[in-house]
Amino acid sequence: MSIEKVHDYIDQHSQNFVSELVRLVKQPSVSAKGEGIQECAEMVENVLQKAGFSTQLIPEKGGYPVVYGELASKKSKKTLLFYDHYDIQPPEPLEEWKFDAFGGKIHKGRIYGRGSSDNKGNIISRIKAVESFLETNNDVPVNVKFVVEGEEEIGSPHFAPVIEQHKDLFSNDATIWEFGGTDYEGRPTIYLGLKGVLSVELRAEGAVRDVHSADAPLVPNPAWRLVWALSTIKNKKDEISIGGFYDNVEPPSMEELQLLDDIHQEEEKKIKTLGLKEFLNRRSGTEAKKALLYSPTCTINGILTGYTGLGSKTVLPKKSMVKLDFRLVPNQMPDEIFEKLALHLHKNGFGDVKTIRHGSTEPTKTPVTEMFVDVVAKAAEKVYEKRAVIYPTSAGSGPMHLFRNQLHCPVVSAGCSHADSRGHAPNENLTIEGFIKGTKFMATILEDFGQS
Repeated sequence: MSIEKVHDYIDQHSQNFVSELVRLVKQPSVSAKGEGIQECAEMVENVLQKAGFSTQLIPEKGGYPVVYGELASKKSKKTLLFYDHYDIQPPEPLEEWKFDAFGGKIHKGRIYGRGSSDNKGNIISRIKAVESFLETNNDVPVNVKFVVEGEEEIGSPHFAPVIEQHKDLFSNDATIWEFGGTDYEGRPTIYLGLKGVLSVELRAEGAVRDVHSADAPLVPNPAWRLVWALSTIKNKKDEISIGGFYDNVEPPSMEELQLLDDIHQEEEKKIKTLGLKEFLNRRSGTEAKKALLYSPTCTINGILTGYTGLGSKTVLPKKSMVKLDFRLVPNQMPDEIFEKLALHLHKNGFGDVKTIRHGSTEPTKTPVTEMFVDVVAKAAEKVYEKRAVIYPTSAGSGPMHLFRNQLHCPVVSAGCSHADSRGHAPNENLTIEGFIKGTKFMATILEDFGQS
């Protein structure tokens, strides 16, 4: 098969590929609200079918459908699986968007819209890479499978049973994960792992109704109750104070630490972009990179209580709620950390604070020495003409462990995004140039994996 022929086809049909992506971006699919989910799943299935895949929508019990597609190679027994997700983050705050969050606006070479980068751009890029092979060669270098779920942005709470039930269907020799792209220097970036995540909600209650704040000497304030509880979980040095929290943390290997030298954080640019004076605890250089990739965290995602409107209201609220997430590293397990949190609160006199568990995923990573890592890195260098930057793991989270630990396949995350894509934030965008080059990158991975 001629990869040059495939790349030429991608260039010639780039405008059609962009139009397909814009159409998908215009379709809302906010899993947190259940907005447009079924419609988007059917749209992704339709794109797969038009590309030549046989498909099915696999229902999740209590959740959203998983889109599955497969395509057989005429000459190869190897199978490459692409994992993606069609759900997106909520677009709020809407007032901070330059363009309609679901408009798919093209401006100065970029496609703007929620999901353009995370993760709809990668979905279309990968499907079109496969389609380009079929159109130019009437075959694909390896068997190809797509698994596109609809709950990644809320922690994939119903995904594990689907993997367990369909292990044979999802079996593969290697998996390309949903994200990746280029750094500020235009170098391709690939990732070999993800942190785990545990999402938790804490609730405190006081009187049966809001009370005049003049009664504060007599009526307990659930907002203060939560503030005091939170102050026991993390100290001013950014250390998590839960007993035994760090017990099972697995340190990075020497091979992983050596890869950190190639990672350019663009610290000054990132600090300036975020409007900061410096990183937390004045971290910089290798220390900052090591902390980002290998430090477990506890983050307050949001607090809701009392009156937060214009002006003032002297009210003592009846209830208070805070949402937290814990980012976990190997070998910290969500079950273990949730139990330790509940025990910590009880021991510190906050047994009355209700602890609710939401979604969670386990940490996982593929060894640096795995052959498939080399295949992806070399394919990236061919397309981008720059050596790939290999992240031994990532600060993000997702259900990668279900594939790595249950399907026992190497998993590498690579894609078509870029350093200023603003995923999860207003004005999320994807460059058209990066989208097309990323499509060529995926095609090259297919070709090289088939020959490896």
